[in-house]
Amino acid sequence: MSRVFFTSDLHFGHKNLCQGLRGMTAEESDKLIIDNWNKVVTKRDLVYVLGDITMENQNDIPKYISQLNGRIVLIGGNHDTKQCCDVYRKLGITVMGCLKYKGFICTHIPVHPYELEQDGRQLLRGNIHGHVHIAGRIDGVNYSPKTDYGPLYYNVNIELHNYTPIAFDDLVLDFQKRKEESEKFGMGPQIIAALDKAQKELFNYDTDFTSYPASSRENY
Repeated sequence: MSRVFFTSDLHFGHKNLCQGLRGMTAEESDKLIIDNWNKVVTKRDLVYVLGDITMENQNDIPKYISQLNGRIVLIGGNHDTKQCCDVYRKLGITVMGCLKYKGFICTHIPVHPYELEQDGRQLLRGNIHGHVHIAGRIDGVNYSPKTDYGPLYYNVNIELHNYTPIAFDDLVLDFQKRKEESEKFGMGPQIIAALDKAQKELFNYDTDFTSYPASSRENY
């Protein structure tokens, strides 16, 4: 029986990111992700990758894709350039801007909070996304974003899931558990406030990032 998986931000071959955020060489990161991927994904499975398979390096894409089990659908990220997407399509990979899947909206960058809820009415089950990495240090600049934007967001960045794609069934269980814990501790009525806060933090995340030195920004 086939299964559906989600992941994002593989960043194959991205030396600065792997060393600065993951604490390993690009080669070590590549091998870890490929090995972990193939331990859980079979040839019959479907994997939605929510952006940034490489760091704008179209030449190495076939080398990496050929080592991965399963069928891949790519939701384009900010580093999936037109040239990269052309290569993905030639390899038979579907490339999309966003996806609605079983009540969730799936994107690379987290969506605006009002895409999820308006006037106290929840519009979607939640947002499965990537883009936001773990904390680290790149070229001497601290990089410490918040990776969890509240009960309606679920970050599938591979760094947050033991460098392994997460099965959709497991994702839903974890998503529901976190949502129930939020409600248990009195956060249910405060979801709108949490979404408003998330909106501001997402805005600051992007604007603060542009203030970093150019040598740091281009690493992402």
